[in-house]
Amino acid sequence: MPSARLSVNAAAINRGIAVVGSTTIDRNIIGRTVHLKIGGVTAYAGLTYRRHGLNTWAVTNVAQADALILDVLTQNGIRIAGGPSAFTTRFINRVESGHRRQEAPSLAAPVVYAQLAAHAAEVDCVHLGPLHPDDIDPRLFEQLSYLPALKVLDVQGLVRKIDAGRVEPAVSEHLAAALEAAEIVKSDKDELFLILNAFGTSVEGLMGRFKISEWVMTSGSCGGCIHTTGLGRQPYAPAPISAVMDPTGAGDVFFAAYIVARLWNRKEPAEAARHAANLAADHIAGRYLGNLCIIPRSKNFMSILGT
Repeated sequence: MPSARLSVNAAAINRGIAVVGSTTIDRNIIGRTVHLKIGGVTAYAGLTYRRHGLNTWAVTNVAQADALILDVLTQNGIRIAGGPSAFTTRFINRVESGHRRQEAPSLAAPVVYAQLAAHAAEVDCVHLGPLHPDDIDPRLFEQLSYLPALKVLDVQGLVRKIDAGRVEPAVSEHLAAALEAAEIVKSDKDELFLILNAFGTSVEGLMGRFKISEWVMTSGSCGGCIHTTGLGRQPYAPAPISAVMDPTGAGDVFFAAYIVARLWNRKEPAEAARHAANLAADHIAGRYLGNLCIIPRSKNFMSILGT
């Protein structure tokens, strides 16, 4: 029998959290500066959870030849629930004048439910962070109904398509199943616009249809707002950013920090968003996870850096 959906107000993270999605090798081009980094939701969200003291599992797939990239996760106490893959997901992120263009030259095999189910008894929350429509096996979204853990979803990968290696905006056919599984959902302003157009409804209508308790909407330097069932719309202000070093992963940091504040520290939505905005700003300025995720130019990593 599927488990009943958890109330966000009654939910709490006591045992741990499973972060589901790609661990990536990223080439981030910020103006004329190139950063080679370990990325993806398991890195940025996973390390944020660990820095807050939560037990964390990364449910992810990388190629055996690239398994060294998981060391930064395991060295920080993240446990790996991996599966076989011929390739590792790689992204090229080009950021200029505040705009980002993305390419994905290779993709890992989709994460499957069995990888997550092996740790189901050890977690209170599942954080879904697909980076593209096939990052997570779509059957996993339906199978999540059998887990008692709270489910949270970052929609970013489900409002994209990969076209000849280029990342373009598009609403995935798997989005509805993912929304059906989640109690808390995050998107940025542009992603939400795409979703509302696709479903022909308002935020409130969308939340009602899929029984979503909170929709976290970010809008960069404009701040954002939390749409909540029962409490309505709660805006939050942006945190000041002293300098932009690398914005890659800021959304993952924000969402993980928000979930920690809401479900572990029991903060109200607006207060949780302020905490998350401060950490995301620190990350963009290079003061949070930026240096931790840099791939070292060492002999061990030459095969990774050379591809």
